[in-house]
Amino acid sequence: MPEEWVRDSTGSFHNYLPHGCEICRQGASLVLFITGVCARECFYCPLSAERRGKDIIFANERIVSSPHDIVEEARAIDALGTGITGGEPLLRLDLVLETIRMLKSILGKEHHIHLYTGIVPGERVLSRLRDAGLDELRMHPDLEREEPRLAEALKSAMDLGIEAGVEIPAIAPAPWIAEAVQSAGAFLNINELEFTETNADALRARGFRACPDSCAAIGSESIARSFMNYRIKLHYCSSVFKDSVQLRERLKRRAGRVRREFDIVSDDGTLLTGVIVAPDPQAAIRVLEELGVPESMYELAADGIEIAAWILEEIADEVRHIGSPHIVERYPTEDGLVVERIPL
Repeated sequence: MPEEWVRDSTGSFHNYLPHGCEICRQGASLVLFITGVCARECFYCPLSAERRGKDIIFANERIVSSPHDIVEEARAIDALGTGITGGEPLLRLDLVLETIRMLKSILGKEHHIHLYTGIVPGERVLSRLRDAGLDELRMHPDLEREEPRLAEALKSAMDLGIEAGVEIPAIAPAPWIAEAVQSAGAFLNINELEFTETNADALRARGFRACPDSCAAIGSESIARSFMNYRIKLHYCSSVFKDSVQLRERLKRRAGRVRREFDIVSDDGTLLTGVIVAPDPQAAIRVLEELGVPESMYELAADGIEIAAWILEEIADEVRHIGSPHIVERYPTEDGLVVERIPL
């Protein structure tokens, strides 16, 4: 049993990291949301209204319309692994199996795949997941009632060669979960409880309060620390870590692969680009040619010209008569969500 505890500046700590978590820490895990449909109604469910209850697929922030979209998004971040989540993905078991096989076939057997589920699967389902190529299983039992089959399911998965564990938010002490994990020799992942738009009212109704400087619930970390009293493989992931490390590193990986020659990747993984909002883009291009701007440093866009930010800063005065110069910061995602637009 690991004894050494590792802590970081975000408040996360562990004495053991599942391989899926190691990949997530690098920002190298594709988050594959199989469905928003779920038979349970957990009061703390953080799913957005856009996804909850809807039979829809997302690869990271990208809506999936075909298997090609999944592979393309995985390649866009140079993914080393995929985390399959929901909703309840096992309600779409055939699709999950098909997707696992596809990812292993195209991206290689070394592409690590872990699955989250609120269902305690039987041996038949576990065998099918193993045969498809699943590497790691994370069960999320109902926290409001004990699940007597948990330890047995964990052991069954591990006997089949699937790394297995439990993943729960830090809401309250749960000795029965710790004991099941300890009995099976599995791992326990605990996430800091977070307020979202869809669960905030339910959390407040149960006495939870948000930290003044984040969306984390006050006292959640203390609850997570209580699990350190058990001799188990334990990993606690803070809200700050998810936002400031996992998401940022994933964005940086994607930005590094999708950036054009004239895009700048920020420390947060966003892209910085100059934009000339021009009613006559062809006239704008003629001006850029007259100014000697290399063709590789700009291109046509929907609302004008996109251009290297550092060049636009130098020539802003010379182009004002043809359009409005801005520096735009956007996410390197499929939708290119704009974070900030700064006029020059």
